[in-house]
Amino acid sequence: MAEQFQKEIVALVRAKRLVSLLPQRLRFRAAKALYNYESEQINGVDLVVPLQNNGLLCFVSTKDLIGWKIFFFGEYEADTNRVLAKYIKPGDTVIEAGANIGSETLLISKLIGSGKLFAFEPNPYTFERMKMNLQINELTNVEACDIALGEQDGVIHFNIYPKNFCNSGMSSKYMETSRTRKIDIVQQKLDSFVQQHGIAKVDFIKMDIQGAEMDMISGGLETIRRDKPSIFTEACEPYNDTKLLYRTLKDCGYNIYLIGAHDTILMENEASVKDGNWLAMPAQG
Repeated sequence: MAEQFQKEIVALVRAKRLVSLLPQRLRFRAAKALYNYESEQINGVDLVVPLQNNGLLCFVSTKDLIGWKIFFFGEYEADTNRVLAKYIKPGDTVIEAGANIGSETLLISKLIGSGKLFAFEPNPYTFERMKMNLQINELTNVEACDIALGEQDGVIHFNIYPKNFCNSGMSSKYMETSRTRKIDIVQQKLDSFVQQHGIAKVDFIKMDIQGAEMDMISGGLETIRRDKPSIFTEACEPYNDTKLLYRTLKDCGYNIYLIGAHDTILMENEASVKDGNWLAMPAQG
């Protein structure tokens, strides 16, 4: 075990040094060729590494896609982080559904300052890692919630991958595979949670919950119509009916944008709907 650990540490250090010397466009492919987190020969190493070089630290596993990307590149999804930094303001109250290990949770916490973040992660493995990341960074403006947000209050079956799976973020209410097992978790409507916690106003919602995004919106329509928060969501077929998701957000008074590498593109009608990360902003007037 110690020999394997040392071998992987050496491989990681060597790979990161070589990758840093390459042009940006070649780095992802090279990193995966030199240290492939998906390989059965890779056990992964638990490390605390800098996040975006902004004073935050993140406890990661290099066996996990998110941890692997943070180790090599300093962040998980640059486009997502760009949107969060642009639209989340100091003092905001934010709902983050699908917080995973907390890589975006940490960034949001820094952005809101004196605001409040409610971070939801029902997978027990990733929830514990998220809590550890909050503790490492001594964050006091985040409430970690080990429940799911959905269309109704109750207990549901949830499909989780093994602890050492290379992409624990794929755990899902709907996606069952030969690698997953079912656990029972508590699900709550966003409207119920907001009422229970006396939240006066929700300013921003971030969702990445593997096909349950429409469920969460259905259970939060009262809050969404009342507060008109900005909404950042993953929207991909076949896990979502993206046209239904689009129509529902339009009916709530939103313009919906597709997040590109460097910009946001307005999807003017259902014919223009595309899979990807979306930003829904309240329509003016």
